[in-house]
This record gives sequence, C-alpha cells and structure tokens, in this order.
Amino acid sequence: MNYYNAQQISNCADKNESNSASLLRRLLRISLVATPLLLGCSDDEEPALTLPRFSEVAAESGIEFRHFNGAAGAYHYPETHGSGAAFADFNGDSFPDLYVVNSAASHGVLTAHLPTNALFVNQTDGTFIDRAAEAGVADTSFGMGVGVGDIDNDGHADLYVTNWGANRLYRNLGNGHFADVTEQSGTGDPRVSTSTAFADIDLDSDLDLYVANDVRIVGDDLPECYRGLIQIYCGPGAYPGDSGSLFRNDGDFRFTDITDSIGVWTEEGRQLGVGFADYDDDGDPDLYIANDHEPNFLFRNDGYRFAEVGVSSGVATSPDGAPEAGMGTDWSDYDRDGRLDLGVCNFQWEPCRLLHNAGAGQFADHTAQSGLGGPTYQTLTFGTDFIDVNNDGYPDLFLANGHVEPNIEILDSAGPRYAQHDQLFLNNRDGTFTDATAASGLTAFTAGVGRGSAAADYDNDGDVDLFVSNNNQRPHLLRNDGGNRANWISVEVEGTRSNRSGIGTRVTVFSADLRQVAEVRGGSSYLSHNDLRLHFGLGRRTEVDRILIRWPSGESQTVGPVPARRFVRIVEGESWTPL
Repeated sequence: MNYYNAQQISNCADKNESNSASLLRRLLRISLVATPLLLGCSDDEEPALTLPRFSEVAAESGIEFRHFNGAAGAYHYPETHGSGAAFADFNGDSFPDLYVVNSAASHGVLTAHLPTNALFVNQTDGTFIDRAAEAGVADTSFGMGVGVGDIDNDGHADLYVTNWGANRLYRNLGNGHFADVTEQSGTGDPRVSTSTAFADIDLDSDLDLYVANDVRIVGDDLPECYRGLIQIYCGPGAYPGDSGSLFRNDGDFRFTDITDSIGVWTEEGRQLGVGFADYDDDGDPDLYIANDHEPNFLFRNDGYRFAEVGVSSGVATSPDGAPEAGMGTDWSDYDRDGRLDLGVCNFQWEPCRLLHNAGAGQFADHTAQSGLGGPTYQTLTFGTDFIDVNNDGYPDLFLANGHVEPNIEILDSAGPRYAQHDQLFLNNRDGTFTDATAASGLTAFTAGVGRGSAAADYDNDGDVDLFVSNNNQRPHLLRNDGGNRANWISVEVEGTRSNRSGIGTRVTVFSADLRQVAEVRGGSSYLSHNDLRLHFGLGRRTEVDRILIRWPSGESQTVGPVPARRFVRIVEGESWTPL
C-alpha cells in the first residue's frame, strides 16, 4: 500500500472488515508534518510517496475551445454524447499534440458560426496553438470520437474522426498538413459512430480499423420522450441498435469492410466504448465493446475469425446477469500479475466494473472488494483511464463524469447533478483503490459535463496529465503537479516488421522486485485516444533492469539496463535510444 503525507490517505484497513467499515477507514487524513511520514502495514513497503495534485490549466495553456452540442430544443440523441480527444505527436517533435473533436448544429438547424474540430500543436513550453485550419483538419461535421495510427507506415500519425454522419480519414503528410482520403479509403460509414480504434488484427504489419456505431437514426421522424410535462432526451431503447464496422487495411489507403465475414457483425449493440487488447496473451489483438443497455461484447481473435465470448468469459453483464449502460472502457494490469484486466464504466446507479483477468479466458468481477463500487455508484461516467499518477508502478483509475440529461436537477432535485466532478482512485497495490478525488485537487475547480478523456505527459516532465472534453462546455486540461517526484520511464516503440506505430506491442518492464506489463493501444477511454508512449512509474527505483518487448510480428527482444527518468525509443530489432 501507499501512504500519503500532506493530504494523506490512510489505507491500513483490515481486509476482513465490512465494506462500510472499510470505507470509513479510507477517509482523508490531513497531516501537518511537512516531511513524508513513514506509515505502513508491513515492513517491506516503500517509503511514503507524496500525492500529486492536478491543476486545471486549459485557458493558460492556450486551449481556446468550447464544445458545441447543437442542442436547439429537438432533443436529438447524439447531442448529449460527444465528444472525444486524442493526444498524439503529429509533427514528430516528441511532444504530444492534442486533437479535440467538436460537434455541430443538429441536423436542420442553422448557426451563424460553424463549430470546428481543433488541432492544438504543442509549443514544447506547456502551451498549445490551434493549427486545425492550416493543417486541413478543421472538420465541421457533427463530431463524436477520434482515433490515431500510422496506417501507411510512413512515420506520421494519421487521424480518423467519427461523426453523426460520414466519418473522416486524414492522411498526415508530414509537413504540417493532412489530406482527406475518406472517399479513397471507403471508411466514411455515415451512421452514428462513436469510439474507434486501430489494431493489426491479421498481423500483416498494417493497421486495421474498428468503428463503433450506436443507434440507428433514420430521417427526421424522431421519438419524443417526457417525464411528466418535461421533455427529456430519449434513452437508447427508443432507437434500434446498430453494428460496428471492421475495416481491413489493404494498403494504399484502401480498406475493405470485413465486419460480417470476420465474425464481428451484431444485430443490436448500441456501441459506445471500444478497446483492443490481447487479453488471452496469444499474440493477436482481441476486441472489447461496451454497449449501452445491452450485454457487452468480447470478440476473441482466433487468427482467421473472431468469436464472441462476452457471456462465457464473464464480461457481458453485471454479476446478477443484468446488462448495464457501458460507456468508457480501458485495459490495464492493475494488480501487476501479468494479465490485462478490464475496467468499464456505466450510467448512474450502476458502478464502474473492475473485471479481474483470472486467466484461461475468464474474468471475475472485483468491483466490490476493490472499493470502487460505492464511490462510482451515483456518478455517470464516460471517460475511463488507468494511469499511474504518482509513479509508484501501479495504475490508478481516472474517471470523467457528467450526466446526459440537462434537466436532471429539475427532475430529481435530491439526486445526481448534470455537471459532476471527475474522480481519481489511487491503487493501494493490494487489489483495492482509495478515492483521492478531493485530495488530488479535482474538486478545486468547476465541475464539468465530462465525456471523453485522454492521457499523456504533454509537458514531458515525467508524470501523466489528462484532458477532459466537456459536453457543450469548455474542456479541462489537468496538469499533474508532483507525480514526477517519484522515478519513471517512458517507452516509445517503432515497428519495422510490425506496424510502425507499434500498436499491439506488449512491453514488460522489470525493475528490481517490480514487473509491469502494458500494451500499445490505438484507442481507449471513451471517444478518445491516449499518447502511444507507455509510461511506467518506478517509485524509488533508479534503474530498469531490462525491458522485454513482444512485437505484433511475433518477434521478441530484450533491452537494458536503462536509467530511470528517461524517455526512450525502441525500434524493432535494435537497442534503446534516448529521446
């Protein structure tokens, strides 16, 4: 367990205590001692680490942006669901840039100024400048989500944007400009698309593309829903569900829709969150889909075809067999046992689920014993990110929260708020988490209507920061202040026989007694994409003994030792180099 001084969290609760008693034991304790206080429940624990705080710095960092959801009284379903964002190094300077998706005036509604997506180029000094118009990616469609991957293996990160309407695929030309290759690629998919992710599903060294689709909206004859006399947004059950699309990369910016032939077509889904990961550790990427009020899907990649195993693996429903409103999702080895576990977050009155990978293709619901059940039960969560905020080597859990019904406070004055504070849960390194929302500074600024969240060390100072897109509001850029007091290493991979982005690469970092496993993934959270660099906290450890890499090509290599506090690049078949 970790123990924190200066807004310190105590977690020496007896493992056998009841959930309610355990929650009481996890209350924040304010320490007046300026130096770390060495507390612990065993003799072999590390010295205390100071809890970092998050500062909201969007405006001062140049993030001049406001999401526009297009609401004009017609209560179009997609209005309340967007939008997402992506951290990626689009210009090759080793500093993550930020692409933010905007929505638009709803269909049939006119507006004086067209909202556009934004491409904030990192100025390497903690600030950003919007270059979307010059770059050719200032789309005015009704935007939802975004994915990033180098689809032509030329060393430049390309961009896929999902919309209510035709999606967009942009080729990064490497000179600060992008070309719209949607028509050539055949990936327009003009439905209500949400999250998206790149992965090399067939291990042929180029990136394929999955696009999640939510509900089918045809024409202008839309359902109307009321609670009493108050009109509200209809839930997903008022619309027929839809299937996602899987596009195989055939080269030369041409894709083929193989959804049906590969086994991932579904009659009903209402798909929101998407994440590829090799959960069964057999060398190829599997696909998890979080569905809204439908059982979630887990498509196991069997090499030539996918098999849907959500129910049999234990990830489709709640423990009592009820489908929930799955939204954000993320994969992470949170307990450091070498297997990728799964987090999926839901609507209010449904907790975020922590699904522990038990091996042999099975998952066990550890929501209750992890301490996540109670604190996430009353919130409505979209963005979901496992990140190590304090660099102790164990992933913590960040959640972006916000309701979907603007009138919720009129309808239920004693219930949840429309704007909600995001949450942070610190990993206690024993399978449990502690709510550190207030202690980490997340309640020190105005709550938002959170949707997509994206993670990256955007200022390259050695700790992971966060961006949260807020529906019909200004976003939050959450700078991590203090996580870098502990040691860390950041790993960027580049494929040669594998896809150049290295998406699907499994990286295992060994440092003294600590083993950390992570995969490079092309899409995560909700509607969003995290920086492709993998960040590993090391605590007080000053060196990585070795880094084991398993590439999508099937090749493995080991490099090291590597000093701590380094950004390193590892090219397939070569040693590490500092960045």
